[in-house]
Amino acid sequence: MEHLGIHRRTPEEILHEWYGLTADHVQHVDADQAEEYIRAQLQDGNPVIAWVDTFHVPHSSFHLQQHHSHRIVIRPGDGDDQEDAGPFRIVDRYQGSLFDGSMERGTLFTAMSSDALGEARRGDPDWRNRTVVVKAGTPDSGEVRASVRQEAQRERFRSAVASTARSFAGADLVTACADELRAAPDDFTSLSPVGTIEVSAWFGELASQRALNARFLRAAAETCAIPSLHDRAADAEALSRRWEMTRNYFFLRFRKGSVAVRRIADLITETATMEREWNEKLRTSVGGSDPRADEPLPNVPDLLVPPGAAS
Repeated sequence: MEHLGIHRRTPEEILHEWYGLTADHVQHVDADQAEEYIRAQLQDGNPVIAWVDTFHVPHSSFHLQQHHSHRIVIRPGDGDDQEDAGPFRIVDRYQGSLFDGSMERGTLFTAMSSDALGEARRGDPDWRNRTVVVKAGTPDSGEVRASVRQEAQRERFRSAVASTARSFAGADLVTACADELRAAPDDFTSLSPVGTIEVSAWFGELASQRALNARFLRAAAETCAIPSLHDRAADAEALSRRWEMTRNYFFLRFRKGSVAVRRIADLITETATMEREWNEKLRTSVGGSDPRADEPLPNVPDLLVPPGAAS
């Protein structure tokens, strides 16, 4: 897995390409400057996206367990002025769970300034004290009709969908890693704690990305009037569940011996094949026809109790 990396577009690129939005992305010199900026934005009614270390986030399952970079939304108060040192309203949705509550000032800025956010894991930048404020793009002239604006949005969506369909160029590399696991399973039964977290996080990021793809594809299906994209969204959700269950199986079972390592390799290979099928169907949905394009991906089995795994 050390051969693989997650190559992300910036939040600004995604927001602009998918939705035509602009974003002010700022890395503050320290927590005090970050707090001053956040409170000013909230006072103006602007939600703020912030990076946090989930080790310090009480509502996270990683709280006091694992260091993991994550984004949350800090919302303005509901009509009441926030005190200068009062708690912040946080909205955080992750893999189907929603937290909508408050976070104390000290807790938030400890999480935002954690040294773990600056360790550049998996090629990440320094996420400490970073914020994003999302804004509408440059307003259209009053002479621009709604139909023209809608067509521009459709074209953005079509372009983004086409880019997503071409994005999974790493399937061969993933398969090669699985082959390496399969060839020498005994070498991978004793990963260090850090290695375990890194590989587990990699699976988790793939699951999160496919869940995000699903939400985008559903929006694109309506905007671009391409009904088959609803099916591709369902496929993306199936892939998200597949990667997440592979992550859980890896975390629970890889120390069970070489049989479990081989099973993990098989799961990776099978999911990489599903990724290729999804990309082919996505390309067909956007720009061609294929009689199999509307067939869903195979049912996802229960990977926590896989056949042939060590007990």
